[in-house]
Order: sequence, then structure tokens, then C-alpha cells
Amino acid sequence: MSLSHAESQERSPRAHGARGDDAFGPIIGKSSCLARAVHRARLLGRTATSVLIQGEAGVGKALFARAIHECGLARGAPFVVVDCTGEAGERLASELFESEGIATGVEPSDTVGALAAAHGGTLVLDEVAALPLAVQPYLLRVLEDGVVLPRGHGERLTFRTICTSRRDLWSEVAAERFRMDLFYRVAVTTLRIPSLRERTGDVPLLVEHFARELAAQHGRPVPRFSRGALHVLARSPWPGNVRELRELVEAQVLCSLEEVEERDLGDLATMPAPIALEPPRERSRSLVRAEPRQLERDERESIDAALRSRGGNLTQVARELRMARSTLYLKLKKYGLEDSLRDLREGAAEAE
Repeated sequence: MSLSHAESQERSPRAHGARGDDAFGPIIGKSSCLARAVHRARLLGRTATSVLIQGEAGVGKALFARAIHECGLARGAPFVVVDCTGEAGERLASELFESEGIATGVEPSDTVGALAAAHGGTLVLDEVAALPLAVQPYLLRVLEDGVVLPRGHGERLTFRTICTSRRDLWSEVAAERFRMDLFYRVAVTTLRIPSLRERTGDVPLLVEHFARELAAQHGRPVPRFSRGALHVLARSPWPGNVRELRELVEAQVLCSLEEVEERDLGDLATMPAPIALEPPRERSRSLVRAEPRQLERDERESIDAALRSRGGNLTQVARELRMARSTLYLKLKKYGLEDSLRDLREGAAEAE
């Protein structure tokens, strides 16, 4: 579990909203389904009710949670994010309640837990569906009372709760992985964030925004995306939604292309394609024997050799290694091969 008391607050003139200081500024798009979600979120921001934000991975649930906080009554107050995934139930309970006088079986300490840290502000339970069953009754008790009285403290703590989930939380209730009474507490009202597939008309706006933002971040020129490239991006299924699109744009920025064309995007329908380091029959046996670090060394050497043999032509390198170009760009960054690519291209230019 992780706590976050501060997050970046980017602002964009192309974001949904009229003013540059709009809390919803980081949410890019003009589609009707996104506009409806933003409108509902604005209304929820004016209340103190518990909100459940649902949507696929990468749609921007965290951005909406932050925006609801910033445009609401608790603006400027603590904004604490608790990651409910990947932790043992005992530790999760400890980090939520360790300084609170609640019978969780965890010894109290002087460390301030998430509930105390969120006093007067907003507590976000990220991916609340992953909250262990053993912890759920203690959280329910807090939400039912609306306050927590910590041991050794003279004041009562209050906070607003916003939960996010990529799973259908009601299905989790039906499967008996989530308490029904807790569901009704965290889902007093719900907000569904549309997937990128539902608002493909926003793809050009997102691409332009990410291209400028990431080019400035990496000190690279801002690439232009051709009409054909934008068409490919718009028809992609985007299982990773806006987050996946951002990563793809970052790959193009790192390649320092002046214009990104359709052929530069690879086969998005099968991204990311696995790298073929050796013939299929031999590869399956060696993967069982090989250590992860050795596989990474082999992969890096294969990419470096292909770059040199193809003179830095990434289209030919991607074809030889049987991977999408966008995946290749990410591999170049991962293995620090960008300088090698630049040297190869400069050498080729001098030879001409």
C-alpha cells in the first residue's frame, strides 16, 4: 500500500473546461460521454458524499478523484491516496489504522496512519475491490460512524471517501469477495469513466497534448502525427486506455521523428509483440533454463546487433525482431540504446 499526499497538477488549454485554473484541466477531451462524466463529477465535488469511481485501467480514475477533491469543499486540505492492491491484509490494516483506537489486532504506534493523514480532506481508496475481506469490517465501522477517535488524540477525525475500481464492485459482492454493507457505504453515488474506445474522437487532442508535454519533458522536438497515423490510433482497441496511448506517444517522442506515419506505429492490434530472440522450438526450452537478467542481456544484444546491421533503420529492425516499432522504442529506452541509434544515424548522414 502506498500513501500520496501530493500529486502533479498539470493544466492544458485543450483540457475539458474553460478556465486555466479549472480542477478538471488535466482531463483532455470534448466527447459527449466524457463531458457527461465531467459534469457529474463537478456536481459531486460540491458535496461531501462518498463516491465510487469505476472504469477500466488507464481511463483516468485518479485524475477524476483529484479533480473532485480540488473543486470541492476540501480544496487545499489533505488528499491521501491508499493503494489497496498487492499488500498483505495485516500490513494494509496497519497502515490504515495503526495510530487509531480500532480493534484491528494491530498494536497502535506513534506513526500517523492514512486515516489520520486524511483528516479534514479526502481519503482515496485506489482499487478498493482488492481490499482484503479481513480489513473490510474495520473500514466499514469507520465509514458508518463517519469519524475516528484515535488513541492519544483529543480531536475527532473526519474525511471524505472516494473509492476507485476497475472491477465491477457489485460482481465482487455477488462473488462474496466484497461485503454488501461496505459496498453501500462506498458507493453512495457512482461515477463511471468512459473508455478510450468510447471517445475515439478525443484521440487527436490527447496525442497533441502528450506529444507537447513529453517532448518538453525529454528535451526532444514535438513530432507531428499524420492523418493516417491518427486513423490507426483511433481504431485501436486500447486495452490500456489513455495511459497506454500516452506511453505510445512517448515512444514516438523518444525516437525523435519529425512526422509519425502509419508505418511507424506497428501492428497495434497485437502490441506489444514478443521479441523473437531465437527460433520458436529452441526458445521455449531456453526460457525455462535462462535467468531473467540473462534474458535481458540477450535481448539487448539482439537489438543492438540488429540496429548495427540495419544501419539504424527502425522499420527494418522491428521487422527483423518481429515486434511493433512502438515496442522497439520502449526497448531502446529501457536498455539505453538511444545514443547508439543517434550515432548510427549521424554516421549514415555523414556518409551521404
